[in-house]
Amino acid sequence: MTTKDFLPLARAMALFGCVLLSVRIADAQQPKPEGPLELAQVDVSKAVRQDIATEVRIAGSLTPIRRSNLTSRISSTILELPVKIGDVVKAGDLLVRFDTEALVSAVTARKAEADALSAQIELAEVVLERNTALGERGAASDATRLEARANLLNLRAQLRSKQAEVADSERSLAYGELRAEFNGVVSSRPVEQGQTVALNAELMTIVDLSRMEVDAGVPTSRIPLVKLEQPVELSVEGFAGRTFAGKVMRISPTAVAGSRAVRVFVAIENNEGLLRGGMFTTGILKVDDQKNVIALPASAIRHDTEGTFVLRLEGNALRRLQVHLGTSWTDRNLVQVSGVQEGETIVTAPLPDLVAGTTVKVEGL
Repeated sequence: MTTKDFLPLARAMALFGCVLLSVRIADAQQPKPEGPLELAQVDVSKAVRQDIATEVRIAGSLTPIRRSNLTSRISSTILELPVKIGDVVKAGDLLVRFDTEALVSAVTARKAEADALSAQIELAEVVLERNTALGERGAASDATRLEARANLLNLRAQLRSKQAEVADSERSLAYGELRAEFNGVVSSRPVEQGQTVALNAELMTIVDLSRMEVDAGVPTSRIPLVKLEQPVELSVEGFAGRTFAGKVMRISPTAVAGSRAVRVFVAIENNEGLLRGGMFTTGILKVDDQKNVIALPASAIRHDTEGTFVLRLEGNALRRLQVHLGTSWTDRNLVQVSGVQEGETIVTAPLPDLVAGTTVKVEGL
């Protein structure tokens, strides 16, 4: 291509570039129509009434609240042992009978000694009465009367001591039979019939399964939320899909040594007799329980110089709605609000640039 041929082509390209630049500048100067701001469905929520509470989770093992550890009150041989582990017993049922032959003999001997002292006292009373009468006539000295009185007092003291021994012997004889103090189940029995046991030897344990207890640890950061009589929903290992109702009965005044947990005792009624000691249990303790309230995510709450508000969708525009805050459930990131009606659509996404009056379009609405 010669120079003559190139010059017309260059002039044409320069002219086309100027025209294209003019078109772009003209387009930039034209005002663009502003469309609605698009929001996703996850950016808004409909206000609904609900029951809500802060949940404190607990875990522990079941133990019977009432239990009786029976020990031997005497040293003797077991003659009867009619119950085994797992047997159901009723109040008054015989649990253990000991050989009491030696105890019966001891009671008989001490009663005989007491009777002998009573006879000596009768004689001493007669002697004192006679010496007193003789002393009044001058036939006996005061020393004789005082000696008779001292002898009588000494015998009476011996009789009181012997009567106490008789009572102790009869009490020991009464321990020859042990009976159930309440309705329950035998949970342990380390002895056998025919065995000779020592004083205070462990015989058996009776538990009342009608009322159980969970000894659970609650973190110290959550313990201020726990109150007596608070309801607890409990799930017990082995009972899938079923919960048991309980309530807080006792709270330890101190944390467990070496941990940051406080012991909380939850009672459960076990009228059906399904639960057993040692079963692992988890539960949800509901705190700040509120019924039929409207709660919004904390991100929906906005603040300005006029107060606290939310952005409500009215048609295709956002409007400022004044609200008042109530209970806050930090574990669920929810805040109770008043001033919002059920069914209203509220912006709940953390979009700080949104302002009242903005035209929006919500995808899917």
